[in-house]
Amino acid sequence: MSAIGRSGRAVTLFLTQFGDFDSWELAQFLVDDVERMRREGAEVVAIGIGSVEAAREFAARTNFPADRLYADESASCHAALGFAPGLGRKGGDFEWMAKTPINGYGKLLLMCAGIGSPGTLRAVFGGYTGSKYKDEIFREGTNVDVPTIRKAMKMTLGDGYLRPFELATLRLNNMIEILNNWEALTPKDSDLLVQRGGVIIFEDGKTKFRHDDAGILGFCPAARVVEKALSADPSAKPDPVKTLHLAAESRRAYVDDIFTSISALEKSKDKANVQGEKLTGKWRLIYTTGTKKVAANINKTGGGSYFPVPAVQSFDLNSGRIRNGIYLGPLKFFFDGPFIWREKLNMLEFTFTRVSLALGPLGPWSKDIDDGKWESVKAAEQNASSGQGMIEKSDVKSSKPGANPFFKFVYTDDKCIAARGRGGGLALWARVGDPETDAQE
Repeated sequence: MSAIGRSGRAVTLFLTQFGDFDSWELAQFLVDDVERMRREGAEVVAIGIGSVEAAREFAARTNFPADRLYADESASCHAALGFAPGLGRKGGDFEWMAKTPINGYGKLLLMCAGIGSPGTLRAVFGGYTGSKYKDEIFREGTNVDVPTIRKAMKMTLGDGYLRPFELATLRLNNMIEILNNWEALTPKDSDLLVQRGGVIIFEDGKTKFRHDDAGILGFCPAARVVEKALSADPSAKPDPVKTLHLAAESRRAYVDDIFTSISALEKSKDKANVQGEKLTGKWRLIYTTGTKKVAANINKTGGGSYFPVPAVQSFDLNSGRIRNGIYLGPLKFFFDGPFIWREKLNMLEFTFTRVSLALGPLGPWSKDIDDGKWESVKAAEQNASSGQGMIEKSDVKSSKPGANPFFKFVYTDDKCIAARGRGGGLALWARVGDPETDAQE
């Protein structure tokens, strides 16, 4: 533990309990880089929740170096540093559960179902679906390699990317190991089963980087830990434009960096960041944080996530038309409508007047959903701008900027666009082509 307080850089892993998926995955993935980090001046230590005997068992089964591992039976370090206490505990979500007979096992099951554990279900499903944007796990010579599984996956699914069921297979192997050694690995106090952890990188005793686990499977990716540990300055902010381009092109930017980058561009208020003419195009939704309400109640870190399904929006400034759709294989479900571009505010205000559904070559079947309000707004604005007649009070209210759904853009170029929506959430889109709206039909 002396590595934390001394001069130099210390990468400190505050693991969850020794029988937790998060602890196992993070430790297993970092084993291959521990020595490299130490050689390059970053000492690595890990503090897990449980007994000394549990720590020894954990080290033996994950191959994490035992001389770098410490045991904290009461999770006092985690509590002192303010890491999330978990569902149903003092300071956590549903704190009232602490006064009920529900023990740590019950709380853990609820968190595994995504209750009070943001991002867990998405991470679970991601283990089954895989991703062409992420690296494969079973690589020859690595700590987690299982040759028979690696060879079978290469023969059936190829290699060079995170294959379907690959991460889920690793987690299944870990689950079998953990359950078979549950008593030896887990803490005596079942309430500590839900305590979350995190990562802190200290330099000369000062915090330079911190990641707090939001929920189960919300641990800091091992590659992120290594990147920060070996960087010139772990506290350095990412380059906003480079980060957005990386996210748009390959989805390899870390979501926390995307959030930080869009927020920085928004705060800069640089007029050159937004050029209205760049909006014309077809854009695939890459990243979103959800609304402010969702961020406040579910994802307290504000990091957001990559959008998992093909959602595409088209803006055509020439015709003033927008299309927003979800495209899943042969299924197409989309909305069309008009918009107003408020250049001085960098705001695109819109509504939808028609909804359509198509299945392969069949359709689209469309239905008008216009309630007439948009036309009254447009007419009111035209009258006001040309000085014709009086505007009704109701029209004045509905024609105010932001009265309808809108995107307030903070960045646009020929590769990506970023905006904040009316609900307060942030979003990033990548350009995929020319606009496709009902104006082109």
